[in-house]
Amino acid sequence: MPDSGAARGRRDVGPDEHITPLPESAYAREVFSTLGGIVEIGAVVATGAWAVADASVGSLVSARRAEIDRLLAVVRALGGFSDASMAVVDELGCLREHEVTAPSLLLWSGCIEEISPRLTELERPSAVRRMCRMGADLQLAHFLQALVTASIAGGTEAARGAERVAEALTIAVALADDSGRSGAADTFRAWRVAFLPGVLRPDSSAPEYGRAGFRAYAHALEELLEQADGRGRGGGSGQGRG
Repeated sequence: MPDSGAARGRRDVGPDEHITPLPESAYAREVFSTLGGIVEIGAVVATGAWAVADASVGSLVSARRAEIDRLLAVVRALGGFSDASMAVVDELGCLREHEVTAPSLLLWSGCIEEISPRLTELERPSAVRRMCRMGADLQLAHFLQALVTASIAGGTEAARGAERVAEALTIAVALADDSGRSGAADTFRAWRVAFLPGVLRPDSSAPEYGRAGFRAYAHALEELLEQADGRGRGGGSGQGRG
């Protein structure tokens, strides 16, 4: 019998509140499709000139191969993904060389720029910069949501999984933009505001195990990421204050 998510009782407990049995591969697809956006954005950022035409997904993946391999290993462990589910990343082709376009950045960014029939307007460095920055923030929050959902659906409790989620997120943040503009703690705060209320509020149709799982991950990630962020920024020391 195939090891499907439905057979294992996996359920969607995302912010849209629908509780629908999903196959394991659907959780993998959600994680890896979002990772594809992160990698495309990172390839553009890596040009150093906000130049879509110069972006190379293949070069970025080659340069960061060890980090990406580690991220994939963490994702597999968190979701309890089979070989077939992990093969979704190859099916999507998000880690292979392919063209990155301004319209794809527009989609990843949630249409932060106005849709224009003139492609040159979307390829202006100022527009590309806005799309990349908004796209990174948005897709990283979606990545965290997909990762936590897959972890809960796969039976990985926060006590065992939070450190791995934080590790995967930290790698993804660096893939999107390693300039230090934002960190994993920033993504966590965006995720907490954008996604958690849809799961935890009293009128949510999420099952109790889903609410408990998301709440546990939120608490554990807050401790891991925000405390680390505070130490990195010298928070709580009082030094250097005037």
